[in-house]
Amino acid sequence: MKYAITIAIWTAIAFLSLSLSLFWGIGDVNDALSQTILYQVRIPRTLQALLAGIGLTLAGHMFQTLLNNPLADSFTLGLASGATFGSGLAVVIGVSFIWMPVFSVVFSIMTLILVIVLTNAMSRGYPIRTLILAGIMIGALFNALLYVLIIFNQQKMNNIVNYMFGGFSSAEYNEVKYIGIVLFVGIVILLSLISKIKILQLGDLRAQSLGVNVRNVTYSVLLIASIITAVIVAYVGVIGFIGMVIPQLVRRARGHYDLKQQMFLNIVIGGTIMVLSDWLGSVVLNPFQVPASIILAMLGIPVLFYIMVTQPRMEE
Repeated sequence: MKYAITIAIWTAIAFLSLSLSLFWGIGDVNDALSQTILYQVRIPRTLQALLAGIGLTLAGHMFQTLLNNPLADSFTLGLASGATFGSGLAVVIGVSFIWMPVFSVVFSIMTLILVIVLTNAMSRGYPIRTLILAGIMIGALFNALLYVLIIFNQQKMNNIVNYMFGGFSSAEYNEVKYIGIVLFVGIVILLSLISKIKILQLGDLRAQSLGVNVRNVTYSVLLIASIITAVIVAYVGVIGFIGMVIPQLVRRARGHYDLKQQMFLNIVIGGTIMVLSDWLGSVVLNPFQVPASIILAMLGIPVLFYIMVTQPRMEE
């Protein structure tokens, strides 16, 4: 009952957010100019923000669930930095726009592999703790390489820098379509694996005793989450905090929701928060556009600090 009420409340907030994003200050919808703004600017922008919020939050939820680490996210694991470098490299060498997500996905997966390899090399019985450290190190490396790209390609600096501050001001229907397809396939696959992911939460040894191939399931879910993140980053740039904060808030809710319920809550709340952040960025300093990533950072940092302060202390 509590879950149904929570979903209903957030669905209402989502509709309100979508209405604000689509119709705020648009004037008479029957006017030709207003219709052009609505159909060519507002709708693709709002849909892209909604899908990006869903994808990044869902990916963060999967990372945190599998790795049992509340700090696990595409940002802290270095995947966003790897995907950004891939997109920046695509811009520099002048590849076709449609191939940019391929570069982003390749470097995101490469980052994931490097993080896992480095974790195995560094860990001394604490692989989960080492994972975040390895992700930060690899992410810093790709950020440094991206800076080198900027130095040697000053004429394309603006295009590259745009990926470092994610936003939706240049959204197009084609981008929405590609993100939507990847996200839909990813969600379907994750739902098909949901029972095995639940078993993994019992521990590796118990999961193996129940017939689950721990390594295959873990790597499959990590791969899907990485691909979702990479495709979103390729089109909208790096957007942090939402994939880290929202899953933690959902997990700490009083309802003690199961994994599938948490998944749907993350989808609804993540999409809603991203749309709201994009709308706030478009109106708070109007006519200037503040990227959604900046708004999320301003909102997410205090919330993350609160989560860390109120986190129950574990005995050593």
